[in-house]
Amino acid sequence: MSEENKSDRFSADSLAVGMMVMLAMTIVQRGFGFFRGIWFCRLMDESQVGIWSMAFGFITMVTPIMLLGMPGALPRYVEHFRRRGHLTSLVRRVFLATVICTAVFVSAILIAPEWFGWLVFLEPQNTSLIYAVGFAVVAIIMFFFVNELVSSLRQVRAVSLMQFVQSVVFTVIGVAWLSFGGGLTGLVVAFAIATLCAALPGIWLLRRGWSSLQRSTEAFDAAAMWRRLLPYAAALWMMNLLANVFELSDRYMILHLSPGGEIAGQAAVGQYHSGRIIPMLLISLASMVSGVLMPYLTAEWEAGKREDVQRRLRGVLMGIVVAFTGGAAFALMIAPWLFSTLLQDRYSSGLALMPMAFVFCIWASLVTIAQNYLWVVEKGKLVGVALAIGLVANLSLNAILLPAFGLTGAVVATLLAHGIVMLGIWVAMWKTGYPVDWTMVHLSLLPATLLSNPWIALACVTFTLIVSPDAKGWLAVIAKRMPRYRLAWPIH
Repeated sequence: MSEENKSDRFSADSLAVGMMVMLAMTIVQRGFGFFRGIWFCRLMDESQVGIWSMAFGFITMVTPIMLLGMPGALPRYVEHFRRRGHLTSLVRRVFLATVICTAVFVSAILIAPEWFGWLVFLEPQNTSLIYAVGFAVVAIIMFFFVNELVSSLRQVRAVSLMQFVQSVVFTVIGVAWLSFGGGLTGLVVAFAIATLCAALPGIWLLRRGWSSLQRSTEAFDAAAMWRRLLPYAAALWMMNLLANVFELSDRYMILHLSPGGEIAGQAAVGQYHSGRIIPMLLISLASMVSGVLMPYLTAEWEAGKREDVQRRLRGVLMGIVVAFTGGAAFALMIAPWLFSTLLQDRYSSGLALMPMAFVFCIWASLVTIAQNYLWVVEKGKLVGVALAIGLVANLSLNAILLPAFGLTGAVVATLLAHGIVMLGIWVAMWKTGYPVDWTMVHLSLLPATLLSNPWIALACVTFTLIVSPDAKGWLAVIAKRMPRYRLAWPIH
């Protein structure tokens, strides 16, 4: 059966064009995200910022966990079943499973809102806020399913548009709501509305192109599909559980263990949130890069091009670490002005922890992209092992350092735990055939230069651009593609 039907409307974007489109859209999108984060901090006090941070963290954490990893398996298996003419059968079954999981979660929210309120906010009485969080989770489930399917079909421009719409609409509605005196419940509802709006471009694309998919005359073996998909989904679910608990563990420990009670804990989380506004943009961008890259790596792996998978991933990792470290250095140079002017000197603790936040966010970005190799070779359980070790380290180090050194101790603990996870991913990749050499050491150490001085970090980035073939390769690709770049709709 041919790889692509000539009448198939889902003509895959090339990886180079896809990356360029995503980069262009992301620059604008993250600009809106930065503006939104700054204004949220200006329009709310630090305890309210802490509550919002916990609400957003819970929404993004619980969604992939609750869905048992099934929509997340689409980027790995869409190409496999599409080649065989069984894509519709695959998607129908995964969609039904997603609906069932969503119904279970909504029922739990309706039955025990006070428990969820205590867990997320330390406010069991605030049921309206937890109901708003439940609505937001349902909205992001819809967006997540559509986004994963569109990304799996390598429709990078449509994925970028969806992400862009979500960011812009939420910025406009959220800032307007807070500016006119709105509260946190309405802010969470605004996030849900923006997320639903963002899913519309993807739904339109799928509806227009679905009828053109090539379908096989052979019977679909649903049992065989589940036997192959479920182990992968289970490993992905475990990875999502560990990753999200790992990502939220420091904030939960700050909230629940900070001396001074509920308000002091929420304020400390608010300070922590302010220091991570810019660094977290890097993880968000890395997640988009990872989502774009995965279907291309899968297609090359299915075609037997194993060395091409390794070569492509190495080049992307080098490009990411150079761009992120250089961008972080510039951000650290202007951060004192941003915090004194835009945030009115109310988040001094957030400013002090920002260099460490940049380092562990860049390390987390590298892990987000590098782990694609382990999923492609269907060894995703090793990602879970690395995250489990990192989670134990994070909890243990926070328990020791947070009472002794406060917020600074929590950030140091998180930094060390991220380094442990990254090391675990490198070892897992090496054990599964990926060549690990001094380039990996370079990737790991370059972000750590931000702890010394932004100018030293920039000097190291410049040196990397001069001596690294992978970094120079990305510069050549950008120089070649930029003059010919043209944004077009993915439907013809």
